Order: sequence, then C-alpha cells, then structure tokens
Amino acid sequence: MSPPPSVGNRRVRKPAEPAKDAPKGPDSVAPFEAAPSVPRPSDGRWVRAARAVVGLTLILSLGGGAAWGGRKWLKQSPRFAVKEVVVLGAKRRSAEDLSAMAGVQKGANIFSIDLDRARGRVVRDPWIREARLARQLPQTIVIDVVEREAAGIVTMGEAYLVTREGEVIKRLEAGDPADLPVVTGIAVGDLVADREGTTRLIQRALDLAADYEHGPLAKLRPLQEVHAAPNGDMSLVVGKSIVTLRLGAPPYRRKLEQAVRVLAEVDRRGGKPEVVMLDDEARPDRAVVRMK
Repeated sequence: MSPPPSVGNRRVRKPAEPAKDAPKGPDSVAPFEAAPSVPRPSDGRWVRAARAVVGLTLILSLGGGAAWGGRKWLKQSPRFAVKEVVVLGAKRRSAEDLSAMAGVQKGANIFSIDLDRARGRVVRDPWIREARLARQLPQTIVIDVVEREAAGIVTMGEAYLVTREGEVIKRLEAGDPADLPVVTGIAVGDLVADREGTTRLIQRALDLAADYEHGPLAKLRPLQEVHAAPNGDMSLVVGKSIVTLRLGAPPYRRKLEQAVRVLAEVDRRGGKPEVVMLDDEARPDRAVVRMK
C-alpha cells in the first residue's frame, strides 16, 4: 500500500465517507424523490357531503311516503268515524243544535273536521260567548261552550236582550226570557255613537234595578222599568198604580231608603203619589211628592 500523501511535513488524511444512515446536516441536500399521490382533503369532504345528501333524500322520500300513507289511512279508517258529540256548558242550545252549527256529522272522519272553522261557526250564535272544540279519539268530538246570560231588556225602538254587563245579546223574540228588568231611554244612535259609554249606562241601570228588587219596596211596588236620561240620571217606575221615583245621579242606596220612608208616610195619609222627586243634589234630605 502506498503511503498517504503529505504536504510538507504534514500528513493529509483522506476524509472519511459518511455512514449511509448518518443524519444529514443542515447544508446537506437529499436526492429528489417523487411524492406519492394523496387526494386533497376538499375532495373527501365533497364526497362525504354528496353521500349524506343522497342518503337524507332517500330517507325523506321513504318517510314522506310512509307519512302520506299514514294520513290517508287515518282519514279513511272506519275506526275514526264520529259516533258521539259531547256538549258541555250549554243550557239554551242542545247537542243537536250545536252539532249542526259546527257542521259536525256523525259518521264523518274525525280527522277531516276543521276544528277552528267549526268553532267560528258556533260563536256566531248570539247566545254563545266562547267555544272550544276538541277531538277525543277514536270517535268523539267535544264542544265546550260558555253562553251569555240575559239580565235585562233594553227598548231601543225594538226590545233587545242584554247581559248584566250591558252587552246587547240579540233582539227579543218569542221563546226568549221576558221576566227581566226593562231599561228605557236608550237610543240606537247612542249605542252607535258611544258603545262603551252606553254599555256602562245600561249596566248602571241594571245595577240599580237589582238594588231595588232586593229592597223592601219591591214586594209592595214591583219594579216596572228603569229610565236612563241622556245625562245619566236614573228614574224608577214602580207599582201597579205607576209611581215614578226620580233618583237623579248616584249614589242610590240612600235615596232608595228615603223613598221607603216617604212612600210609607204617603200611604199612612191615604195619598196616591204620582212622582216622588229625590234628585235635589243641593238638598239631599228633601223629597217632593206630586200627587195624582
């Protein structure tokens, strides 16, 4: 073997070859290798989304078809044919009347009945204040109503039934309750021009009638009518011999008590009163009696 080359007195060593698996330094360059083909992430997301859409569409199609078939069966099955109509809260209307109003017929499919529309037809009846309809599966329709109660009769050219709150129910007809306090002095134009104010006036007249009928004079001189003046003053027409008690403005309880004393004194003297005036607000203890 030849001796290693030398430079001057120095001996130059031949650099050692790097090991095959030795780590490469920062300045080393690896030979070029082709990277394997990897699908882009976006491609995978689009594929998964498309599969999900197709699957969901298939499920919805199958579910929609099943739902349609289920609805068709419900509306055709004799198991859900109406056999009974139960009516709650009605006094003036029978079950047959309310069924006819609602358009509910026995034998009809219970799911084919539009409950909202049926309710709208029922509340058009003047006696019905509120109504609620419900299905009671498999074959029953329930109609629950709240009726209006007539508390008086108001004459406005024609006679009308009204509630205790002064609400007009309907025109008085044959078969309607007639043994009720009568309120006069109200005009249709008053109700049209000021419905709220006129309703309050009717209510006040009915309250006065109730106070009178619970008092001691009612048995001796039954109430015939309550007259409401345009300014709100009240008068009572009482007794078979017709005596008018002019009460004016409220409060009325003290004036009714005074009327008891005045009429008792007139009766004691054998007089026949026509009008008892208790409406002197300046002198509330003063009563004026006009004889027949």
